Amino acid sequence: ATQDLYDSIAAGNYPEWKLFIQTIDPDFEDRFDFDPVDVTKTWPEDIVPLQPVGRLVLNKNIDNFFAENEQLAFCPALVVPGVYYSDDKLLQTRIFSYSDTQRHRLGPNYLQLPVNAPKNGHHNNHHEGFMNFMHRDEEVNYFPSRYDPCRHAEQYPIPPVVLTGKRDKCCIEKENNFKQPGEKYRSFTPDRQERFIKRWVDALSDPRLTHEIR
Repeated sequence: ATQDLYDSIAAGNYPEWKLFIQTIDPDFEDRFDFDPVDVTKTWPEDIVPLQPVGRLVLNKNIDNFFAENEQLAFCPALVVPGVYYSDDKLLQTRIFSYSDTQRHRLGPNYLQLPVNAPKNGHHNNHHEGFMNFMHRDEEVNYFPSRYDPCRHAEQYPIPPVVLTGKRDKCCIEKENNFKQPGEKYRSFTPDRQERFIKRWVDALSDPRLTHEIR
């Protein structure tokens, strides 16, 4: 698959995907029969319709695999202004852990690497540190400063979250763990259902697994 993708892009047959998102009003979270921020659940498209936002086109192969791929540092904490985070517990954990991991893997100045740096100039008050390769002789290293005034980024309101109640350890009332898997399976065509069952049979027939089950 990797070779086919590379060859297709090199030949000008650019693969393309339509990009959709799903959104809900946070005030409506409790109106579903499942927890919308449970990562094991999907949002049914008949309830939360897909909204087209654009398309994804791969039109260029990378020139240096290490510089442009191995040094990539994705982080869900870096979002464009106007976008904020849900209360998804897994997302909230990754907001912290990803940047911490990138600093360990690539160094504290990993955002200076060309593949991770913003396309436009910026002023983020980050200075020096090991593996630093950005010369900032024209800037002072504190802010605010009357010697080097910078334009503030536009401020976007962060929606306040109001929580009430008592923290307790108990069974989750809205787990609903079987409805969505059943609906997904029934949406398959007969041949896909057969392949799905066969994969489960093959996996559960492994002697190492069946021995543990017994």
